[in-house]
Amino acid sequence: MKPLHKIALVGTTFVLAAATGHVMQTSAPDGLAPDPAPPVAAVQLAMTAPTEPTVTPPPSLPPLVMRAPAAEAASGPLPQEPAQPGPGFAQADCPAPQLSGEAVSGGAVRLTVTAPCHASRQVEIRHEALRLPIRLSETGVWSGVVPAFAEQAVFRLSLNDTEAPLVLTLSVPDATAFNRLAVVVGADTGLDLRGPEDDGEPGWIARFSAPGAATAVQIYSARAAMTGSRLVLDVPVTPQSCGKDMVGAIHRMSGKISDQEVFRLAMPDCGDGEGAVMMPLPGFPLAVAAN
Repeated sequence: MKPLHKIALVGTTFVLAAATGHVMQTSAPDGLAPDPAPPVAAVQLAMTAPTEPTVTPPPSLPPLVMRAPAAEAASGPLPQEPAQPGPGFAQADCPAPQLSGEAVSGGAVRLTVTAPCHASRQVEIRHEALRLPIRLSETGVWSGVVPAFAEQAVFRLSLNDTEAPLVLTLSVPDATAFNRLAVVVGADTGLDLRGPEDDGEPGWIARFSAPGAATAVQIYSARAAMTGSRLVLDVPVTPQSCGKDMVGAIHRMSGKISDQEVFRLAMPDCGDGEGAVMMPLPGFPLAVAAN
């Protein structure tokens, strides 16, 4: 039975193939010869066998050629400017500014300013109501003796408007053992504070000024027991000062009491000739201490 089954399958296949060819011949248009029908085995293989896609390689590109930049006129390298720090920022290669000090004899303090990034600059040291103008050296250093107006003396150094001031507090126990009188005047007025050295009373004057500063400060110091000290301002008559009013401020300290006042001095007319005006200043101790 198995051979007969195979023969029947083959016969059926040929009958289907003949019928398919007949249909294709009768369906073809007139004048066109129908394509011969492919064998059934070929059709079955075409339907079942996968076909590989044809890949066309891309055309080869020419090799890239690196070209050197065109030579420019020999003008030398562009100038390079050093980077400048923004406001309020310290330069990376400069140490931070410092304000240091120590108490010395005479109820005073020796202050030292070290600010290499602010060399040759005019700055201020603030103490109580005073603003003492100073100028730093070419290396950014200044050192000087400042009379103290309080036993707990606070000093502030302002280097510019963007950095916080440096603050130093020192104990000066003998500061109240001295009388102080400070005169604040315009830097270009030529006013000079004079003490009673001619009367044999020892005292000393500390002066603070700097080129370009708006004011100058002069401080007279003497021991509090010397109650008869009298001070005067010597004001020269010059083309810059004649016919004007000289205005300034006076700060006094006697013991633990201090006061301040403003003074105004009328200068002679410019046609009155040259010379100087002597202005007596308020006396110390008892009048101040009684308040």
